[in-house]
Amino acid sequence: MTERTIIITGGNSGLGYQAALGIARAWQNDTIIIASRNQQKASVAAETIIAETGNHNVHARTLDLGSLQSVRKFAADFKESNLPPLYALVCNAGVNPTKTSYTKEGFESTFGVNYLGHFLLANLLLGSIVAKGRIVFVSSDTHNPPKLFPFPAPSFTDIEPLAHPATDSNALLRYPTSKLLDLMAAYSMSEKATAQTDKQITVNAFNPGLMTSTGLNGDSGANRVMKATMNAFSYLIGRHGSAEQSGRQLAETVTSESYDGVTGKYIDRGNIVASSPASYDKAAQAKLWQQSLALAQVTADETILE
Repeated sequence: MTERTIIITGGNSGLGYQAALGIARAWQNDTIIIASRNQQKASVAAETIIAETGNHNVHARTLDLGSLQSVRKFAADFKESNLPPLYALVCNAGVNPTKTSYTKEGFESTFGVNYLGHFLLANLLLGSIVAKGRIVFVSSDTHNPPKLFPFPAPSFTDIEPLAHPATDSNALLRYPTSKLLDLMAAYSMSEKATAQTDKQITVNAFNPGLMTSTGLNGDSGANRVMKATMNAFSYLIGRHGSAEQSGRQLAETVTSESYDGVTGKYIDRGNIVASSPASYDKAAQAKLWQQSLALAQVTADETILE
């Protein structure tokens, strides 16, 4: 009999796969759900993890974060399942498209998949998470880039230009901004869950470092050059991260007792550190939260938060 369920979005490859592998290995009697829009890859990943860990409670489930309807269906299906109680949700899946693309509802894909889909999913599942359970949003170094980066540190002023950008002029900022929003949402949800519920659920953000080997940007000629450049740069500034090492450390944010009671923090591969000044802006956090609720059309009966 399994004891708990852990959901990992984008657990079919890269950082998410390594995190799923680490959790399955550490907790042999727990159920791991690999939530991915690519069911074939997710099924292969689940089978591989089962073979490597001996944990036979690893399953693939369909989730397209680029469709709010799919997010709602995934959450509803989970609530109706006979799976063990939900202990942790790891919001890991991400995209960084080289050309402007849109979600099913017409939102810019980087914003829609990396942020809004996860924002909705976490709200929908918050009521299902057991007392002292955990939520982890995967953020990124790029939300607070070194001065040598080819873009400034992102900030948040209004959701509409992010959801429906008018031009491609700020395309380089889309991924970093989506990771800033994930971080701000983690801080807001941590405060709200603490103040409005007695479940003692912890909500944190995780930084995996600058990983250049995960295929996040595709494999075109231009992207190969960019990856090579960023790979060298990540070593130069001491921020390089690998899927294997960072994945193990992401798994620990779920499994390690050292994170008991730790909430509203930015965890940089095992170390609690400060995030960007913009991420702590309370007025911006409040505005982002309210605008996100409206954009995702979250109703009162879909979340346990006020």
